[in-house]
Amino acid sequence: MASIQASVDLFKSERLIYRAPEDTPEDKEFIHSSILNDQTIQGMSTLRLSRPTNKNAADEFIKTLQGFVLGVLICLPVTSEDNTTSETPSNQSIKTIPIGHVNISNRFGPDTSHHRNAMLGISFAEGYRGQGYGAEAINWALDWAFQYGGFHRICLGAFSFNTNALKLYRKVGFREEGRERESVFRLRKWHDVIVMAMLEHEWEALRSNVSEN
Repeated sequence: MASIQASVDLFKSERLIYRAPEDTPEDKEFIHSSILNDQTIQGMSTLRLSRPTNKNAADEFIKTLQGFVLGVLICLPVTSEDNTTSETPSNQSIKTIPIGHVNISNRFGPDTSHHRNAMLGISFAEGYRGQGYGAEAINWALDWAFQYGGFHRICLGAFSFNTNALKLYRKVGFREEGRERESVFRLRKWHDVIVMAMLEHEWEALRSNVSEN
């Protein structure tokens, strides 16, 4: 088994900070306006009917995230020109701006954790897509899942018309396993769901290749 070095700061990656969603007006407003009512997210990455979502749905969404094995908001740190201290503040004291969320959940429910088979979900608010944040956050979540979560397989599903997402998932190392044919109806057309996954030994090989370069 490859030896993978643990992250110096578990809840950070190169540009991003990952924190738990809170029952605060700010987090609820972000979820409500930038995630649940984002028409691109509704149409490209969820099976929900595209329509306005009320604010109560944000409460339920946060509870769902909090109940996952891993459910975090993806954030950017707020830089301050007035910060002259040489010490690095803790994640709890860093002011952040949420730009998305990523989660890992037991695919078949809470009583099936012994199968070590989980599903990954991720979304970004408008204005933060196409900047490399997706690959960075997915790689962070995969590292957490295999190093700390004890998982053996991480899977996801992507709509066949979401070509940008499929390109990203393949780039970070997910492999296509099959498809659910004509299982999504959008704009009067039927589309497939592409089933993709990464296994523990595939992740180890990817990280070993990175460390050797």
